[in-house]
Amino acid sequence: MRIKEKIGRKITVAEMAPHVHSFLPGENKVNKIADWLAGWIKSKLASGEVKPYDMLPSKGDLAFHTGVSQGTIQNVFRYVEDCGLVESKQKVGTFIKPESDAALKLTSKREFAVGEIKKYIKMNNLKPGDYLISTRKLAQITGISNATIRLAFASLVIEGILRKVNNSFVIEKADYDILPVRVQTLTKKTASALRTFIKDNYHKGDKLPCNTELASRFKVSVKTLHDAVKLLVKEGLLVSRRGQYGTIVMNSDESTGLYNYEHVELQIRSYIAQNCEIGSKLPSMQELAKLYSVSAKTIKKALDNLADDGYVTFTRGRYGGTFVTDIPQGVNEAYKWLALSSDYVSNT
Repeated sequence: MRIKEKIGRKITVAEMAPHVHSFLPGENKVNKIADWLAGWIKSKLASGEVKPYDMLPSKGDLAFHTGVSQGTIQNVFRYVEDCGLVESKQKVGTFIKPESDAALKLTSKREFAVGEIKKYIKMNNLKPGDYLISTRKLAQITGISNATIRLAFASLVIEGILRKVNNSFVIEKADYDILPVRVQTLTKKTASALRTFIKDNYHKGDKLPCNTELASRFKVSVKTLHDAVKLLVKEGLLVSRRGQYGTIVMNSDESTGLYNYEHVELQIRSYIAQNCEIGSKLPSMQELAKLYSVSAKTIKKALDNLADDGYVTFTRGRYGGTFVTDIPQGVNEAYKWLALSSDYVSNT
């Protein structure tokens, strides 16, 4: 069923008491309103006064209600969406997510951005009293959107690491720990849930339900489920083929024949695991091609695969390049799409 067909009633501003309309000097508006909105949604869901797929008021109505700009409310919605409580759809609006959907939310982009800014402060030996560069420049350096950087700045103000001075930010504290934040996509979360589901319910050689049925079970799109199956195929847990054979459980760690770019992909995975951390910039494609004695085109294919799996991202411009967004936990994830029948797999 499409989202538009699930949408419930529209929540009115009048019922969203208590009203948030006053702020102390220096108080962060986004965080205050977001904390209030998250608490309101949780309590009303618990009491049954609102239900999943009920629509929140428009940004304009909420902005007028709280006495802030629509841009502030936009950032509030992003913050609460990071918490897995709401979802925004173009031409639909912002609606309350079911609790089961919230369990598969994306790792907060804001949390990742906070970690990257903390690293930048440490790497550049910035001290209390030093001014931090602008959000625009940080966005260019880290490859993170300007909006997410602004949300991260707000969180760092709350933590006491930054202090806002007019339109700039000053380092307030430089002595802190940097906790690793692993970016985990919805596809990876779905793959993890699917892996557990298979382990509890299926044996080697069993055929899984179709992707549409599994997508409905895990409350994700068919595309997300398809990509999650591809990850499990890479791990050797599943084999998949179009047509009557479908997707078969295959508990095998044996690798299959690989194309040249897949061999290179494994080597780059190993390089990332041994030499990089999240946010590190990889050597250029030409440098990698020289390192592994292959063509730049082969490197491009390997990096595209790694980008699809969420390990790297590409940015353009003066500060652009290929940046690490996740660290591979193993380097034996190569795969080949196999044309295997369920009878063959059950005897392998």
